[in-house]
Amino acid sequence: MDANLVASLILATLLCYSFLAKIVSYSDFKATIQELKFPQFFAWLVIAAEGLGAILLVVDYTRLIGQVAVMLLFLTFCGVAGLAIYRKLNVSCNCFGKSSEEKLGWGTISKVTPLFLLTVIGVSVDHSQSLTSMNLTEIISCVGLTIGILNMYLMLKNRELLVEGGS
Repeated sequence: MDANLVASLILATLLCYSFLAKIVSYSDFKATIQELKFPQFFAWLVIAAEGLGAILLVVDYTRLIGQVAVMLLFLTFCGVAGLAIYRKLNVSCNCFGKSSEEKLGWGTISKVTPLFLLTVIGVSVDHSQSLTSMNLTEIISCVGLTIGILNMYLMLKNRELLVEGGS
C-alpha cells in the first residue's frame, strides 16, 4: 500500500465523519461558533471545508491540493483551540458533533496535531500512485480501520465523561 494513499484515505474518512456529525448536530456546532464570537457563516464554512477536503483527498488529480487545504484546516483548528485557551473559554469542541462532549482546548490541539502531521506526510511523499491502484479490500480495510479507531476513541472519551459526571 502507498503511504500517501493511506494517509489520504484516513484523513478523508475522518473528515467525512466530522462533516456528517456536524450536519446532524448543526445547532450544537452553531452554538460553539457563537460562543467563540465568530460570524454564523463560519459554521457552514467549516462544514463545507471538511466535506470539500474529503473529496479533494480521494480524487487523484486534486489530492495534493486537498492535502494542503486540509493541513491549513487543521492549523486553523489548532489556532481556534489556542484562542479558546487564551480567552479561557469553556466551549464544547463539537469536533465530531454530539459523538463527544469534549471542550475546546489542549485536548483539541493534541488530537489535531497527529492529523496535521499525517497531512505533512501526505504532502511530502510520492504522489505517483492512483487510488485505483489500491484493491477494493485495501480501501475498505483502511476506511473501516479508521472508523473503528475513531469509534473506540469516542467510546473511551465518552466513558471518561460519564465517570466524571457520575462522581
